[in-house]
Amino acid sequence: AAHVDASHHNPVPSFWPIILASGMGAVVFLVFLVYLGIPTAGVLLALAALLSLAAAAGWANTIAVERRRMDQVQTNKDLTRGFFFFLASEAMIFFAYFEYLYLTRFSSTSWPPAGMPTLETAMPAIATLILVSSSFTLNWSVAAFLKNHRTAAKNWLLLTIAMGIVFLGMQGFEWGFLSGVMGFTVSAGAFSSAFYLMTGFHGAHVTVGLIMLSLVYWRMEKGEYTHDYHMSLKAAEYYWHFVDVVWILLFFSIYLLQTGAR
Repeated sequence: AAHVDASHHNPVPSFWPIILASGMGAVVFLVFLVYLGIPTAGVLLALAALLSLAAAAGWANTIAVERRRMDQVQTNKDLTRGFFFFLASEAMIFFAYFEYLYLTRFSSTSWPPAGMPTLETAMPAIATLILVSSSFTLNWSVAAFLKNHRTAAKNWLLLTIAMGIVFLGMQGFEWGFLSGVMGFTVSAGAFSSAFYLMTGFHGAHVTVGLIMLSLVYWRMEKGEYTHDYHMSLKAAEYYWHFVDVVWILLFFSIYLLQTGAR
């Protein structure tokens, strides 16, 4: 009867999506106000970010409660299909950034432009190794969970989260060194704007991935997952692998090709 009645799969109306969209829209708008030096914009930006996080958490909790009353097989198929469409849309955004980078690179007489510092590759290479390795630890976490080894699954997941945090820390240190010591700021030229735009956007995705993994760990601790009911775990895994692949392309395009152009 559940498969005959299509309304069985319809989600319950929720106010969380409009609140989340409003919060995220405010964040983007307020970032520009902060850049322009508008008073109180920083405080409003922090409030908008907190609102977005609260709305995301509320929406996630609503979905988790709702799914316990729905047909798991059909719902998993629908959510998986929708999530891959989401990843495809994210890939198109990154594609536009790569297009900007390569079009700017090949239309310039020299690359990087004169006066730009040479980006060191040692620390980014170590960060890349850490991030790529975290994909393996996440795979081991999922495999352990499916074998009903819950403690091992949580331990591997915690290690994955820690490796992601270390990666972000290394990226933040590099940003601080380049902008504060080397004078390599976002307004220095086309090369610097591409660097900060692409690595910053990727860093935001790593942050989102860490939030997803943390929510997955929390739900593991609560015992909410079963062998058939763990779509959010798989979604977090897919998202994390996507973030890793994008970083490999970024590392090659920004750091390795930059070094070879000197």
